[in-house]
Amino acid sequence: MLRQFKIGKRLSVGFGILVLISIIVGVSAYLRLTDIQGNLNNISERRLPAALLVGEMNREFLLVRIETINWLADGEGGNAAGYQSAIEKAKKAFDEASTQAENFHKTPAGRATFEKVLDAKTQYDSLHQQLLALLASGKLAEAKAFRDERFAQASNGLTEALQALAQYQRDTGKKQAQQAADSMAAAEVSILVSILVAGILGTGFAVLITRSLVGPMNHAVYVSETIAHGNLRERFNDESPDEAGALIRAMAAMQLQLRDTIADISRSANQLGVTSEELHAVTDQSARIMQQQSAEVDMAATAVTELTTAIEEVARSAAATSNNSSDADATARDGQQQVQQTIGAIQSLEQELQASRVGVEQLSNRVNEIGSVLDVIRGIAEQTNLLALNAAIEAARAGESGRGFAVVADEVRALAHRTQESTKVIEQTIRTVQAETAQTVVSMGQSSERATATLLLARKAGDALAEITTAISQISDQNLTIASAAEEQATVAREVDRNLVNIRDLSAQTATGADETRVSSESLAELAEHLNLRVNQFKV
Repeated sequence: MLRQFKIGKRLSVGFGILVLISIIVGVSAYLRLTDIQGNLNNISERRLPAALLVGEMNREFLLVRIETINWLADGEGGNAAGYQSAIEKAKKAFDEASTQAENFHKTPAGRATFEKVLDAKTQYDSLHQQLLALLASGKLAEAKAFRDERFAQASNGLTEALQALAQYQRDTGKKQAQQAADSMAAAEVSILVSILVAGILGTGFAVLITRSLVGPMNHAVYVSETIAHGNLRERFNDESPDEAGALIRAMAAMQLQLRDTIADISRSANQLGVTSEELHAVTDQSARIMQQQSAEVDMAATAVTELTTAIEEVARSAAATSNNSSDADATARDGQQQVQQTIGAIQSLEQELQASRVGVEQLSNRVNEIGSVLDVIRGIAEQTNLLALNAAIEAARAGESGRGFAVVADEVRALAHRTQESTKVIEQTIRTVQAETAQTVVSMGQSSERATATLLLARKAGDALAEITTAISQISDQNLTIASAAEEQATVAREVDRNLVNIRDLSAQTATGADETRVSSESLAELAEHLNLRVNQFKV
């Protein structure tokens, strides 16, 4: 039932009850002590002064009787004035004490007793004055007779009245003292009972509140220890609205959330293990592909280097042919001016044409060789493009970890595409060179025939020389074109060579990255296994 209230309210009610019990005990003790204090005050302020005054009245009355008896005993030889003075003084003191004592007798019984004293005192004073008058007049015998017959009875009556008053004061004092004692005993009993009741109630409330606190706290400790030991299967619930119930419900919610989290972690760890194994397989395959690609790129670089050398040789041959054509043109012009030297010049020209024909044929052969090399380069570029495409597909399968490799694969594909385009341009140029070379060979043949005819027909030397000059000019232009194309091909080949070197370096870097990825995937697999071991410690 106490669990229906908050801990603060329970403690407040418990301490409030204890405080209320303490107040009740204190008020009860205070009332008892006030009653005792009233009795004591009544005794000290009324009964004791009243008893003292009654005692003083008895004493003064006794002095009056003694002085009167002494006066009677001394007779005429006594000190009448002294006795008279002492008697008056004692009476005066008696009256003063009587006046004061009257204020302490307000109750009906006390007042009645005190009135008897006053009545007896009035009767005594009347007879005592008569006795004193007889003594003052020297009538001792009459005075004694008066004392014995009338005064003694009044004196005894006053004595009895004073004794009754004194007895009343003693009885009243004893009664109030008994009341004070009874009040003290009752106060002691009341205080002891109140303390006992307060102790019992306080102990009862303490036990109830302690049980209402310790039990739920022990349950909460058990719940926390169960969760701490990894047991997430056992269900806990506490519908009590107090703080302990809220704590247990919160811990139960935490247990449920922790169980779901551990389950998610377990599933993620399993998925991580599978993914790491797949990543390890992919990285191994990527490493093998990179090694193969690196070898092919090395072969392509070697082929392009050879192509560059051949193209440079073609350029040098074309430049030499251009120089020879220029010399032939100069010679032909000189031949026109010196017809007399036509035969010798034509012979020299024929020899030079033969040499040019051989050079052009060699050039044609070189160009054919360049075409073969370009076929190899085109095949390498297509293979590189295919490998880059496969690498991009594998990088896409690898997801986020293969993004860098995908970028490299795209760059390789771009370089392969540029190589294919450059190869196409080179092929087109080589076809042009081949056509022009063939034409040059034909021209050389014609020039040779014309030179032979010129030897036979000296008269037609001028016309032949003019045709030769024209043909040589064409050959010079064609050789310049060939030289320019060869230089451009050499430049492109060197660029291709540099790109292939870059591709080789990128392939090496990619292979290194693949090795690092393989190591990371192995570490990831170990981490997944360790995570599974840790998760298996929980019972979900």
